[in-house]
Amino acid sequence: MSDIVVITYDFPHRKTQEVIFKLKAKGYEDVLLLALPFVKRVNPFKPIYQHRPSKAMPIYPEKLAANFGYNFQKVNAEEIENILDSIQPKATLIAGAGILPASLVQNHKIINSHPAYLPEVRGLDALKWAIHEKKKIGVTTHFVVENADAGYMIDRQEIPVFQNDTFHSLAYRQFETEIEMLVEAIALIEQKSEFPALEEKGEVHRRMPKKVEKNLLADFQEYINVFGQS
Repeated sequence: MSDIVVITYDFPHRKTQEVIFKLKAKGYEDVLLLALPFVKRVNPFKPIYQHRPSKAMPIYPEKLAANFGYNFQKVNAEEIENILDSIQPKATLIAGAGILPASLVQNHKIINSHPAYLPEVRGLDALKWAIHEKKKIGVTTHFVVENADAGYMIDRQEIPVFQNDTFHSLAYRQFETEIEMLVEAIALIEQKSEFPALEEKGEVHRRMPKKVEKNLLADFQEYINVFGQS
């Protein structure tokens, strides 16, 4: 039996490692990592500007779990629902996963931390699209549903933007907040009684095309000029 379940990939993964560090630091001891198969893409997308901290320690999640005294299990996505039905965890967090089965998200409260101020920017490359479209930059924790970056809001925070920010300093501040809010959501769902539905407005973005991304730093400077705090 485990109080906390973390869904991740069966591969060294920076966000997963940061979430596990934070859970341990917060004193969570009864944790289960469910590791989905990691499929390496033949021709992975290579952005012009890498904004997500991606360098992970070369430690697979099974070893990471053992080092922290946590439980570990390799699974396929279809197996997760039966596991959650069996153990009835206090909270289930997504640290890394693709599209989960519809029945899983319909029948279980699974928590995601999305790097955007929902519903302002949905989909991939949310920070880049927020800058390009001059939208609020933030992080939202929510219970997931079938539709992308929708569901029921747990918490939402706007990320401060400063005049002396660089694109990457802002990106890292957002990433740190994303990790913190995902772990803090465990306590929040016990304290709160209402979780408002997120409006599903606007398009669900794909990866930013390079023809748009090539102007990102100019877009960022415009964003700073308008929204940057001194």
